[in-house]
Amino acid sequence: MLENGTIEFTVSVGFDEYGKRKRKKFYGKTEAECRKKYKTFIKEGEKSQSKAQEHTLSDWIENEWLPVYKANKVQSSTYKDYLCLAVHIRKHKIGSMKLSQIKPINITAFFTDINEYSKSFRGQIRFLLNGAFECAIDNDLCFKNPVKRAEIAKKSTPEKECFNEDEARTIIDFAKSDKLFGLPIYIMLKTGIRGQEMRALTLNKIDFDKGKILIDTAVKQNGELGKPKNGKPRIVPVSSEVADFIRSRIDPATEYVIGEATYLTYDGFKDRYEAFFKRLNATLETPIAPKSPHCLRHTASTLWQDKGMPREIVAEILGHADVSTTAIYTHTQLSTLSKAITQYDFGNPLA
Repeated sequence: MLENGTIEFTVSVGFDEYGKRKRKKFYGKTEAECRKKYKTFIKEGEKSQSKAQEHTLSDWIENEWLPVYKANKVQSSTYKDYLCLAVHIRKHKIGSMKLSQIKPINITAFFTDINEYSKSFRGQIRFLLNGAFECAIDNDLCFKNPVKRAEIAKKSTPEKECFNEDEARTIIDFAKSDKLFGLPIYIMLKTGIRGQEMRALTLNKIDFDKGKILIDTAVKQNGELGKPKNGKPRIVPVSSEVADFIRSRIDPATEYVIGEATYLTYDGFKDRYEAFFKRLNATLETPIAPKSPHCLRHTASTLWQDKGMPREIVAEILGHADVSTTAIYTHTQLSTLSKAITQYDFGNPLA
């Protein structure tokens, strides 16, 4: 009994995630009143458990948590990013599991299965899951946050695929003659820009006379336009030969280099990319194994370095994410980059 005459009734209500006993206190004028409050607490807990059984992880995230707690509290672009992340959860078996059934081992298995994605992407999904479970706990839908105790495996670094120089030369030669989708293939191989940057490239970003392309926009994961990766615009130099070819092939009446009045969707870009290689291989005795569009970027990087271009210059042209590598070349003059592009060019026809 407390000094004011109130009775304090303490009971054990289970264990926390660290195995320590959890206790809860009830107060009343009599012991009977305290016990009544305890019974009410038990019944409410059973109702919450029953409700939790009705919620799968995906149902809670997409139909409850995001619309109620995030829709009006974050920017629309951020909210759309959350929805895109939620799709990856829904497609995995963890998405169909009940909230109360999910353990740290299930979260660990989920991240193991998506280990091919970048560290930043997996970090975003972990942030999303952590917030969803914390809110579920606040709403008595589950009692533990399994994300906190889950182990997130380090991303393995597989060897980057790229085309060899003979293959690159063949691809470039065919791209010059292919009017359906040759131009974006040619530009990506000659500049090393990313696929999402290529899709967002507009004609007004190309300075043909000065031989440079401004990369300040990319198609984001949610399908909308935004800043390029790392949020850092950059200037990509092109040789006069490349500039003249691009100018000869573009339609001045269109806004985007590919996509005409609007930019291509990811699926549209991928379908046209794959169709390009089918047309190319139909002309070859020994087909070139098609690789992902991003391999064009790796090819440009690899062949430039094979030709002797300093890695720091390559990093500057590609907009490399590693600041420690690119920092000392942050203010490299465009003339220096342009000279390197011409000096270390690859894929030119053999004499």
